Amino acid sequence: MKNVFNHILPILILTGFLSCKKPFTAHLATITTNFLAIDGPIISGDSTFITLSRTTSLSDTTQNKAELKAMVAVEDDQAKLYPLSEKGKGKYVLGVTNFSTVHKYRLDIKTTDGKIYQSDFVPMKVTPPIDSVYFKQNSDATVLFYVNAHDANNGTRYYRWDYKETWSYVPLYQSYYQYKNGQIVPIAPDSPDAINICYRTDLSNQVFIGSSAKLAEDVISNQQLGGLLNVSEKLGHVYVMQLKQYALTEDGFNYYQNLKTNTEQLGSIFDAQPSLLKGNIHCITSPNDIVIGFISASTVANKQLNVHHNDLPLRGPDPYGGIDWIPNHAYSSYYFPAPDTGACHFSEISTFPYPTFASRFAKIFSIPGYTLIDRVPAIETDVPGPSFLQPDEPAAIGYTYYYALKNCVDCRTKGGTNIRPAYFPLPAY
Repeated sequence: MKNVFNHILPILILTGFLSCKKPFTAHLATITTNFLAIDGPIISGDSTFITLSRTTSLSDTTQNKAELKAMVAVEDDQAKLYPLSEKGKGKYVLGVTNFSTVHKYRLDIKTTDGKIYQSDFVPMKVTPPIDSVYFKQNSDATVLFYVNAHDANNGTRYYRWDYKETWSYVPLYQSYYQYKNGQIVPIAPDSPDAINICYRTDLSNQVFIGSSAKLAEDVISNQQLGGLLNVSEKLGHVYVMQLKQYALTEDGFNYYQNLKTNTEQLGSIFDAQPSLLKGNIHCITSPNDIVIGFISASTVANKQLNVHHNDLPLRGPDPYGGIDWIPNHAYSSYYFPAPDTGACHFSEISTFPYPTFASRFAKIFSIPGYTLIDRVPAIETDVPGPSFLQPDEPAAIGYTYYYALKNCVDCRTKGGTNIRPAYFPLPAY
């Protein structure tokens, strides 16, 4: 009996504990948001881009709240104004302007609610050139990017970088012909009809800063700028980094250091605790309003890095097992990520028997989901070829045409554009 009691007692205690549990609903304190956030430096010798937005709460369905119809201008210490034009989505731009390094500059903003904001006057810093930007293999799975720079006059000391990255990518199947206006015609490479290579662009979303303040010489060496995994689509074909370098004041460097700590280096009780991001922008009409951002002023140095897939020692997993390929292998070996082999099997159609071929061909390609891939010569036949083939094609030669689902052939279905940017290298495999 004692053994039975010893087993029942813990069960009774556990049952009582579970029956006393009540659902817990966190009561979060009401937090004031809708603060004005200002992003972007004043640039000499290039265009100045300023982005205005409002802070939102975690429960807000709109996380990116642009500040529209504001009046924005750069002002120098002689009261001369340089107005910015609104471009939509909270973006304001001043065209290429050469500011004097003798004067100081600030940003003036008037929002539609009548509030006026001004930054502190800051000097126009001269940014030294970028010495080099390069990549290294960090491990079997990662490529890291680095920058080197220096100021021979020892006058910079504080640096910031950001970049635009553009990469090309390809579909699984390479398409060499198209069915257009009732004709089967070749696709000219690097033309508006070419769908074998597309391009996507993104902006860096991390804070990259460096300082030589504790060094005898103003040298930045091996400053890391982030990295990519070898399974990234960005490294599958050609990757281009357009790096920008800015000179900062010490106050500007401290602001970005604080921002970097708050946004990237928190996560445990041993990390630095979050602190108020105190910038150099103030609400003149309502001094107690919090304003997010820091305005710096400088020239900008630019450098471009092109990385071809053949430059990299990394390779992703082989994505081609189990696919029955087209006889002339019109597929890409640089496709990322691995394809769904079941969805990307191709189909074929022969030019004979004619005349049923013409109607069947037109019917297939009137379906939005299919795209022509390639053709190979078929056996000789005395049956005349379809009238909509190329005029120089011998009537006695037939062809087998291959096609597949659009998202396996047309690179635009993944969201990019097939128009190559002017700064991007010519297509190369």
